[in-house]
Amino acid sequence: MVDVDYDPDPMLFPSQAWFIEYGTRVDEDEEYQDVSEGWGVDFDGDFIFEMTDMPIDEMDVDAMPEYLQDELGTYVTETSDRGYVGQAYIALEDGNCSECYLIESKDEVENGFYLSADTDTWKALLRQELGVIDGLMGGDFELDGDMQKVLQYSDAAVQLTEVASSIDAEFADERF
Repeated sequence: MVDVDYDPDPMLFPSQAWFIEYGTRVDEDEEYQDVSEGWGVDFDGDFIFEMTDMPIDEMDVDAMPEYLQDELGTYVTETSDRGYVGQAYIALEDGNCSECYLIESKDEVENGFYLSADTDTWKALLRQELGVIDGLMGGDFELDGDMQKVLQYSDAAVQLTEVASSIDAEFADERF
């Protein structure tokens, strides 16, 4: 399990600390455990979450805490077609979350699902202005993986969003 050697105050999204906290909360959430029973059993239920068009150029990177500057340098890549891009991995199986952390490349982990959206869409999801299923069906999110499985476990997808939105955090692009 990935760990951080700093105590973020306030908690910032996206950051390694936020994703570690998210994974811990998912793993401890009884409702998620109930509605996701069977998820990832006999198939790879792990996800990569990708955030595109991160507004790095509009942020005052020098004003950020050093740990966040380091994480931007490590986990965010500039692309020619999707702007600045960051990714996180979450390992989900049968109601449990065994890992959740930022990754440098999708090639470093095995996954069954790849969920991608721009920064504004992820923020709308975390603010509960957009539901994950509505976002998938409306094309706000791109999914690489078995859509039928996600729809079969739609209550689990909704609960993952509920857990994420319960974390008291600030968006880094709105703070800096």
